[in-house]
Amino acid sequence: MKTALILFFIGTVDFIENGVVSAEITTSHRTIEEVELPVQLFPCEIRESDIFYFVYVDGVTEIRCGEPPR
Repeated sequence: MKTALILFFIGTVDFIENGVVSAEITTSHRTIEEVELPVQLFPCEIRESDIFYFVYVDGVTEIRCGEPPR
């Protein structure tokens, strides 16, 4: 049985350059962290201002595009 736990890490793409995404991640403690991630980690085509979030499923952290389900 799959269990999904939505981590409270929601990101917004600032810009994309040379295959690297620069984004701001809002943590569960409402702090903002700046991160850089390879474009290849995203399961969708992304653009500036797009939203993504992280999900922990069966011991694996996944990036999902769009807003998290409510």
